[in-house]
Amino acid sequence: MRFTSLPGTEFAPSVICLGTGGFGSSIPQDDAFRMLDLFAELGGNFVDTARVYAAWIPGGEGASERTIGAWLKSRNMASRFIVATKGGHPNLATMKLSRLSPADIAADVAASLAALQVDAIDIYWLHRDDPAIPVGEIVDAVNEQVAAGRLRAVGASNWTLERIDAANAYAAASGCAGFCASQIGCSLARPNPAAKGFGGELDMDAPTLDYHRRTGFPVMAYSSQAAGFFAGKADRYRGPDAKDDGFAKRYVTTENFARLDRAREVAARHGRTANDVALAYLLSQSFPVYVLVGCQNVDHVRTSCAAWNLHLSPAEVAFLESAP
Repeated sequence: MRFTSLPGTEFAPSVICLGTGGFGSSIPQDDAFRMLDLFAELGGNFVDTARVYAAWIPGGEGASERTIGAWLKSRNMASRFIVATKGGHPNLATMKLSRLSPADIAADVAASLAALQVDAIDIYWLHRDDPAIPVGEIVDAVNEQVAAGRLRAVGASNWTLERIDAANAYAAASGCAGFCASQIGCSLARPNPAAKGFGGELDMDAPTLDYHRRTGFPVMAYSSQAAGFFAGKADRYRGPDAKDDGFAKRYVTTENFARLDRAREVAARHGRTANDVALAYLLSQSFPVYVLVGCQNVDHVRTSCAAWNLHLSPAEVAFLESAP
């Protein structure tokens, strides 16, 4: 496994981060433990979750955190693993009402600490923003938790670049912790921005990519495998009988099929798979990228981790991005 220092923090996470959204809910704990065991065996040291995962299931809120906490304790891995979780998400029944007050953030941090069975959270992502709240108030609220030793680093999940810049400028002027990275949807495939899955998610677009290339600001890329687009799923959507579902609305486009064909061409030169190339495309950017892989079983963990040692040249990156 390859590791990259995360600027502004004490951490050197594995470039592959294991997403755990279904752990303890759609993925039973025993299966989740096997996936975590394999990820550790392959050299991974970075896991990501969120307080809100499985909250749509009665009693499901925090299931992933509880599963990770139980695994860390049973395997004595808390000191080896970098654990990231997210809070400050609106309640699902009242999505228009933000939860970014000091009391909301403190409550979410406390609940996550208890579920994860740790003294401090390594990276804490604010899961959503509320532009109506002055950014300084949010930065101050999360820094209360940093000062108390409950959080080691903070990041922004689904925040616009303008708000991230404003937050980091405020933090720098105030001498407190700013955001260490941006967590957004990012893959070789370009998703249809009108086909959002849940609401409030942000995806990498050309101006955002240019920003990260200019500034070097790190990215945590979720949806990095485009829901299996490069792993064979897209082929089932070619032709007149293709299904018209959420996956098709989000990813099935002429441009993305052209990117798939180019990924296969690059893969053939390296003796790898198109999915390896799609992940390596993210890992071969000029700024730090950590790819968040959402796996359903141990086979997915193994194949998703295979891309860590595939390095693409700038010319290959440009070729993969080129217009059809």
